[in-house]
Amino acid sequence: MMTGKLIGNRYEIIEEVGKGGMAVVYKAKCLMLNRYVALKVLRPEFREDKDFIHRFKAEAQSAGSLSHPNIVSIYDVGQDGDIDYIVMEYVEGVTLKQYIDAKGIIPWKEAVDYAAQICSGLEHAHKKGIIHKDIKPHNIIITREGTLKITDFGIAKVMSTSTITTGGPAAMGSVHYFSPEQARGGYIDAKTDIYSLGVLMYEMVTGRLPFEGDTAVAIAMQHIEKEPTPPRQLNPEIPQSLENVISCAMSKEQSRRYESATKMMIDLKKVYLGTPVAFDPRVSDGETMYVPKVEARNHVLPDEILGHEGRQLPQQEKNGKKQKTPQQKKKDRIGVIAGIGTGIGVVVLLGVLFYFFFLAPSGADVELPDFRNMTVEEAQELVKNTKIEIVVEREEESEEVDEGKIISQNPTPNKKVKDNAKVKVVVSLGGEGIAVPDLVNHKDSDAQEMIRDLELVPNVVSETSDSIPSGYVIRQSPSEGTKCKKGDTITIYVSSGKDEKMVAVPNLLGKTEEEAKAALLDAGLTWGSIGTVESSRQKGTVAAQSIRAGVEVKEKTSIDIRLSSGPAATEPPAATEPPQTPKPTQMPVETQAPATERPTIKPVSPNA
Repeated sequence: MMTGKLIGNRYEIIEEVGKGGMAVVYKAKCLMLNRYVALKVLRPEFREDKDFIHRFKAEAQSAGSLSHPNIVSIYDVGQDGDIDYIVMEYVEGVTLKQYIDAKGIIPWKEAVDYAAQICSGLEHAHKKGIIHKDIKPHNIIITREGTLKITDFGIAKVMSTSTITTGGPAAMGSVHYFSPEQARGGYIDAKTDIYSLGVLMYEMVTGRLPFEGDTAVAIAMQHIEKEPTPPRQLNPEIPQSLENVISCAMSKEQSRRYESATKMMIDLKKVYLGTPVAFDPRVSDGETMYVPKVEARNHVLPDEILGHEGRQLPQQEKNGKKQKTPQQKKKDRIGVIAGIGTGIGVVVLLGVLFYFFFLAPSGADVELPDFRNMTVEEAQELVKNTKIEIVVEREEESEEVDEGKIISQNPTPNKKVKDNAKVKVVVSLGGEGIAVPDLVNHKDSDAQEMIRDLELVPNVVSETSDSIPSGYVIRQSPSEGTKCKKGDTITIYVSSGKDEKMVAVPNLLGKTEEEAKAALLDAGLTWGSIGTVESSRQKGTVAAQSIRAGVEVKEKTSIDIRLSSGPAATEPPAATEPPQTPKPTQMPVETQAPATERPTIKPVSPNA
C-alpha cells in the first residue's frame, strides 16, 4: 500500500487515481509548496527493466521542456530507493475517452473546439521538436472548465532524421489510433500525431472508431490499406468542411496530410466559424499539389544510333572524302524550302497573337457578381470561365466580416464590365472578436444572461455532478477567453445534482433481523430504527416494515423494521377493569392476514 507514504521526503501520497501499462498515478501533496500534485510511479515489475526505466525518464525529459496550457506540466523527477517517479500537475477532471463513452456522440462544434485545443498543444510540442506518438482520448484530460490537457509523453520521440518506428517496445501506442507509418514501422514525424488526432476527431463526431478488428494486426492493416466510412454517412449533422478536415488529417500518405498542427488549427477555426474548407486528395496542406515521385532512369541510346559496338557514329565532315549523291542534294533543297515556310508561319502566328492580345477590341460585357463575404479563392472560382481578374487591393480589420473574406469590391456588384476586367477587393483581417467570459460556478440564469449580454446564444446541457450544486455551471464550451463573433453559440453544462438512483424496497416480512439487514444492504438501502411488536409471526422475525415491498425509493434510504415478540397474552382482563385500548403511538401488529398482504408501518423515530 502506497497511501500515506512519503516519497522523496516531500510528497505525501493521498490516494491512487489511475493506472497505465507502465506506471501508477497517485494524488499526492507537496509538503514544501503545500499543493496537490500527481505522482507517477513506475510499476514494481518494471523497476529492474532498464528499457522501461529509460523510457520512463525519457517522458520526463520530453514533457519537462514543454510549458503550454494544453499540456500537463512536469514539476519534478526523482528516485526514492527503488521507486522512480515523476511529479506532474494535478488536474481534476475526466479523460476524453470517459467523456466520449458517456456522451456517445459529441456535438460537432464542441468537438472542433476540443480538437483545436489539442492542435494548440501539439503545435507547441512539435516546435520543440517532440512527437507525442500516442495521441488518443485516454491521454487527454478535460478539466471542469472545459480545458483539454495532453498527458503521457511516455513514448514521445525527439524529431530527427532517424525517427523510425519499430516493433516491440517502440510500438506502444493504441493500435486504434495508429498512423499507417507506425503500423508498418516506417518514418514518423509531426504528421503522425496529426493522423492520430484525425482518428480521435472521427470518434468524437461519430461515436465510433474508423477501424475495428478481432486482432491488433487486423486493425493495423486497415490503417494501411482501407479507407474509413465517411463521417457524414454516420452523422449527417456535421458540416462537409469538418469531414474534409478529418479526411485530410487521416490521409494514408504523410505528404497529403496537414503540413503542421498550425495549419490544421487554422482550418478548424474556419470550420467553427462556418467558412468552407475544401480538401483535394491530391493536395498536401490545401496548397501544394502532390506529385508522385518518379524514379530517375539512365536513358541509353539504341544500337542503331550508337553503332554495333555501342559507340556513336562520327558525323561526316563538310569537306569529307565522300561526295553527296543527287538524292541527298535534293533532300537538302527540300529542307531549305521547308525551313523558310516554317519561318513565315511563325511570323504570321506572332502577328495574330499580337492583334488579339493588344489590338483587338475588348470582350463582351458581363454582369459582375457579388463577391462580398466570399474568400478570394471562391470569387476566382466563380469567374473562372471569364478573364476577370481578382486583385487584393488591401486588408483591413472588420467586426462584421469573417477573417479572409471580401468586405468590398470595385467595380461594385451587378455592374456591367468587360469579361477581361480587373476587380479590386478589400479582404477582412477579422476583428478583435468577443472574448468568452468565465461561466463556471455561476448560477444557470446568471450565466445565460452574461452570454446574451454579449449578443451570443446560450445552449444549456444538463449533467449530473457530485460536487457542483444543482443549477450551477460545471463547465463551458468554448473555454474562457476564446474569441467568438456575434450570434455564436456558447454551450454551458449545468449541474442537475447528484445522480440519485431509485431502488425497490425488498420484502422483509418473516426474515430474521440479520437476514433483513442483509436484504436491505443488497438492495442499496439501510436500516433505521429496530423495535419489537406483538405479532402472530415467529418471535424474532420481521413483523412490520416502514415502507412496503416493491415501492421504489432513493438509494441509501433508511427502512424501519419491527421484530415479532410473539402473540399477545390470551388471559382475559379482570372483570372490574375496563378493556384496555391500544396507545395511539403503538406499532401496528400483523394479524392473520392472507399470505398476499404485506403489512407496513409508518416511520417512527429511533427512540420510539
